[in-house]
Amino acid sequence: RTLPTRKWLNRCNSQRVPFHWSINPYRGCEYGCKYCYARYTHEFMERNDSAAFETEIYAKDWDPAAFRRELSSVKPGQIIGIGTATDPYQPAERKFTRTRQVLEAMLALRGASIFITSKSNLIPRDIDLLQQLSEHNEIAVTVTVTTMDRDLARLTEPFAPRPDLRMKAVAQLASAGIRVGVIAN
Repeated sequence: RTLPTRKWLNRCNSQRVPFHWSINPYRGCEYGCKYCYARYTHEFMERNDSAAFETEIYAKDWDPAAFRRELSSVKPGQIIGIGTATDPYQPAERKFTRTRQVLEAMLALRGASIFITSKSNLIPRDIDLLQQLSEHNEIAVTVTVTTMDRDLARLTEPFAPRPDLRMKAVAQLASAGIRVGVIAN
């Protein structure tokens, strides 16, 4: 489903987060992680069924001109976090390509720090854009791998890519010269 969106860039004024702006191309997340802190966001849309967070995925309406206007607020040295509440490379990304569209529009940025957090093995699809972005910005990707035990991963992150596939994505990004790390909870 698509979701009307007034703004893509969310200003973060909290001392508790390490970024100035956040971008979440989707509402909801198909991975169904049992420990997810973002499930409550569906309550704002009057979706009170806890399973709706992983079954009702909303891709934000894409307006490239409006997004580019928003990007003019980002100053050199500021940090943008992509995927701070929902995974920007979840399966819906294959259909909607919102994250790729965001990265393409961000090619005009200079001097920003862009950090992407995901559990997906789809990230290497965008190596070309990440390399281009890194010519004028600081780029880093973190991939969450809570366990290498497939059975345990399936219990806690039932629909996320297998841990070995995530580690393969990490290796692909590193081989392409993208700064990448692993979040091991």
